[in-house]
Amino acid sequence: MPDFIAIGDIHGCRTMLDLLLAKLPDDGTLIFLGDYIDRGPDAKGVLDRLLRLREERPCVFLRGNHEAMAIAALRGDTRSAELWLYNGGIETIHSYAGEDIPDDHWAFLTATLPYYVTDDFIFVHGGLPPGSQPDESREEELWWIREPFLSSDCDWGRLVIHGHTPQPGAKPEIRPNRINLDTAAVFGGKLTAVLLPERKFVAVKFGAKPRRTRAKS
Repeated sequence: MPDFIAIGDIHGCRTMLDLLLAKLPDDGTLIFLGDYIDRGPDAKGVLDRLLRLREERPCVFLRGNHEAMAIAALRGDTRSAELWLYNGGIETIHSYAGEDIPDDHWAFLTATLPYYVTDDFIFVHGGLPPGSQPDESREEELWWIREPFLSSDCDWGRLVIHGHTPQPGAKPEIRPNRINLDTAAVFGGKLTAVLLPERKFVAVKFGAKPRRTRAKS
């Protein structure tokens, strides 16, 4: 029976999200690592599903760099708008079929957290500067960092669970100090979750067909 279930980058892949949720245990707090929107075909559908999901079970929603770009762009930052559109924002806008982003979606995006810490784990979208704890880091670092985080053997005192950097072969990257759950769902890979503290992985493949079964813990 997991305490937590962390889920990697969704990027508008609503069908894969539904498939993954159907395979997860009913127990455990779901912790989403960010990047719900952009690049994939159904960002609106993903946010609709997550809004319903938080009424069904405990959830924690972290902010990814794509949410950060979208929020800045929609608040009128011209440079952020250009960056967002170039990095998949156009697909997100298209998913709303010409309609404005609903108030509940905007409220969801702006309420996302920069990180989440438990006794044993640090959950964050991008990663951490070596030697720095989340509350000592700039939020931009938490969303955007790759190096020197990815090559660091730093011990943060807790296992870091993150996404942000798509993994070749669509397999999670498991290192002594961190686990990367971005298994390239939107690039033809997989959407992956990890059950904690068991460190059991659950994944669904791109192009898989929905099934009506649901795993139980």
